[in-house]
Amino acid sequence: ASNILDFNLSEGLALKEVVIVGYGQNSKKLNIQTIGTVGEEGVSRIPATSPQQILQGQVAGVNMINSSGVLGAASNIRIRGIASLNAGGNPLFVVDGVPLADDDLAGGYGGTPLNPLLDIAPSDIESMSVLKDASAAAIYGSRGSNGVVLITTKKGSAGKNNVVFNTSYGTLQPTNTFDMANTEEWVQIRGDDPATAPTDFFDWKEGVLQTGYTFDANLGFTGGNATTNYYVGAGYSDAENYTIGNSLNKINARVNLRHKLNDRVTAGANIGLTRTNSDRTSVENSTFAPLTSAYLQRPFVLPRNEDGSFANTGFIANVIAIEELGLVDFNSYRAIGNVFAEVKLLEGLTFKTDWGLDFQEVQEEFREVEAFTPGGYAFNDLDRGIKWLTTNTLNYSKILNSDHALNFVLGQSFESLQFSDITVESTGFAADKLRNAGSGATPTTTSATRTAWALNSYFGRVNYRLMDKYIAEVSLRGDGSSRFGANNRWGIFWAASAGWIASDEDFLKGNDILSFLKLRASYGTTGNDRVGNFASLGLAGGGNDYNGSPGLAATQAANPDLKWEETSQFDIGFESTWLKDRVRFNASFYIKDTDGLLLDFQLPFTSGFENITRNAGSMKNTGVDLELGGTILRTTSGLTWDMDLNIGFLKNEVTSLPDATVDEDGNGFLAGSANQRAVVGRSASEFFLIRYNGVNSQTGDAEWLDGDGVATSTYPGATERVYVGSGIPDFTGGLTSTLRYKDLDFGFLFNFVSGNKVFIGDLRFTENPLSGFNKSTDLLDTWQNPGDNAFAPSPDSPTYANFAQRSTSQLFDGSYIRLKSISLGYTLRGSKLGTSAFENIRLYIQGNNLLTFNDDAFRGQDIEVSADGQNNLVQGESFFATPQAKIFKFGLNATF
Repeated sequence: ASNILDFNLSEGLALKEVVIVGYGQNSKKLNIQTIGTVGEEGVSRIPATSPQQILQGQVAGVNMINSSGVLGAASNIRIRGIASLNAGGNPLFVVDGVPLADDDLAGGYGGTPLNPLLDIAPSDIESMSVLKDASAAAIYGSRGSNGVVLITTKKGSAGKNNVVFNTSYGTLQPTNTFDMANTEEWVQIRGDDPATAPTDFFDWKEGVLQTGYTFDANLGFTGGNATTNYYVGAGYSDAENYTIGNSLNKINARVNLRHKLNDRVTAGANIGLTRTNSDRTSVENSTFAPLTSAYLQRPFVLPRNEDGSFANTGFIANVIAIEELGLVDFNSYRAIGNVFAEVKLLEGLTFKTDWGLDFQEVQEEFREVEAFTPGGYAFNDLDRGIKWLTTNTLNYSKILNSDHALNFVLGQSFESLQFSDITVESTGFAADKLRNAGSGATPTTTSATRTAWALNSYFGRVNYRLMDKYIAEVSLRGDGSSRFGANNRWGIFWAASAGWIASDEDFLKGNDILSFLKLRASYGTTGNDRVGNFASLGLAGGGNDYNGSPGLAATQAANPDLKWEETSQFDIGFESTWLKDRVRFNASFYIKDTDGLLLDFQLPFTSGFENITRNAGSMKNTGVDLELGGTILRTTSGLTWDMDLNIGFLKNEVTSLPDATVDEDGNGFLAGSANQRAVVGRSASEFFLIRYNGVNSQTGDAEWLDGDGVATSTYPGATERVYVGSGIPDFTGGLTSTLRYKDLDFGFLFNFVSGNKVFIGDLRFTENPLSGFNKSTDLLDTWQNPGDNAFAPSPDSPTYANFAQRSTSQLFDGSYIRLKSISLGYTLRGSKLGTSAFENIRLYIQGNNLLTFNDDAFRGQDIEVSADGQNNLVQGESFFATPQAKIFKFGLNATF
């Protein structure tokens, strides 16, 4: 319900900028919520395949990490830190008032988890608003603790009818790759006898790399009159990655319509349709993934036999053959939309009813042929999610007299999602041309499941203004969720905030230095319901055979007391402009405390169950968001230079974990991976590793440090591990610059991260000199004589075989600065050329991810990594993750 005007502004106040808020909108001047906004220019700056990528480096306090360079892969986005450990960590996304379903429907055979927002076309987006503090997010109640992102799609406006056509074409290359040994180098590293060593050679990395491309085209019709506004658009995008076996094709269409039936009734609809087809690589932690296999495949193994047929290369798969002969298809069909009607009941009082739908169907097909899997193998999966919702609101806005104004919103919503899944697997195919699982002689899996959840909510918000200088706001929401226990079905969330526009006071008016100053403060609560749909219930499963008879078996213990995680947040800050509005400076300080963490606890073996979900533990995020920007230069000759800097500082700390496992120092922890854990008194992503001390220049032995910091050439045991840094950055941000001279424009965006660690697990394999896999060329730098500062120990050292074991050798400073986007454009204006055939045509060239600055010691492919975009306990890890693409593109934007 994003079309309600929350505030009638007093006469004389110019509504220059509008901020989208929960269930409404407000003027930027009078808004006292903490909201970060990316407008149309910022949206077009990033060649995104999904909306999350638009936020990277453009909103303070938002940390967005691309978990993989695979087309369509999920992203990791955190707003003001991690607010949960076991429950979901991604924000709630709302498109034109429809809260989206964000379940990953990928079955697992097609790369990293699919981005749940892949079907939202960036070309349809007008703006994105990030609700950061409790006063902004509490109106969404049990789903607001991770923040809320409101996506507004393009709308028409009265009196301006245009046809807009945009198209672009670009090439894709990897930002970085590993240098691997050829056959001669392999023999040298292994120390094999050259006389008996193999001599064949194939460059597997070059065999799986190619020049990728991306093509986009979209056409839109926008306009309106006094009664009807419309936007009708359609788009097509086609991309092929720089690795074989990965492409993404998308067709989308959108209709946004708003029509005034009479003086009292307005109706409309916002409907988006998308079809996405993807050829996906296998998971990156797999020898069936192109780059993973190419790095590990021994260089003397050839992809084809002497007769030209593809060779079966064994455990390290022949990925060139798999791409040529196999099948990994992912097809998605999605409809997101709503219809609404607004009725003016009385002067200032409006009723709105809104009915929304988010429908998604996913079809996934996987096929291995006879040459690599005897008999062949097929996997077919069909997933369907149907979410519907209704929202009904009353909105009242009244200017009581010249000094007082009141606005309130009262609402009720109900939403429900039904999910179904059908999976079949089979083997034994008569011919490779038979692609469907139903053609296999031996079914191995036949599965059909269904699940559902529902949420019933009541909410309200009251806003009071005195003389448009003193503002107070209170919101309240109650949520009843089917996911939680019978004893705690309902949760109550609230927020209170106050603001003061100090620059309107007489003692600050007429100030030539300070143009505008608004102070604000808020406190409130939000929640998290991202757990299993039946996490509170005692469950039993079918499909069990008891002496030839079907039966049920208990699978989960009940917890009727399960309830929401609750996050309370205090926020205080200010917004200001200086030097006649040429300079902007905004700051916010916040404290977020999460209590009743939704955690999975292991149960005693005697219980008959593995684990149970319950509320236990707490966590705190403290931070500062800073924004500084303005017009550096503006001349009468048409030269302008604008620059914006945003930085988000963050400290995350786990404050309690009752009944958790205890470490050697007596601190409770939850393990996220073999490398990191959430620890009481430390962060939620603390690396816990053996410290590597490098190669001793005198002995040629690799050395590690024991728990006391004493050097040893014997790899220490697990009890000698220590905490060596966090995967959570100390600060993140971005720097944006736009320079214009008449019809020429030049702009760039740098994003940056500092203070975090990243673990590159690939190196445990590529830097293992005696394994059966291929080797990094770094291993050619071995110790030979006393005084050598070598990468690898002496081949004669007993540590040569094991120096690549898990340790801080694979841990690096994760700080970086990346040139995320740079562009140069020129605009042809029809008015200047004396033609009415077009309004303007902008031609541009653009580059993305062209430069990355990081620690020289970093040895990974990509420093921007997150092994699992959905797991709060595993941050900053990589295991052969496909690096981001370096993109060069040129395009055209035309308005007629």
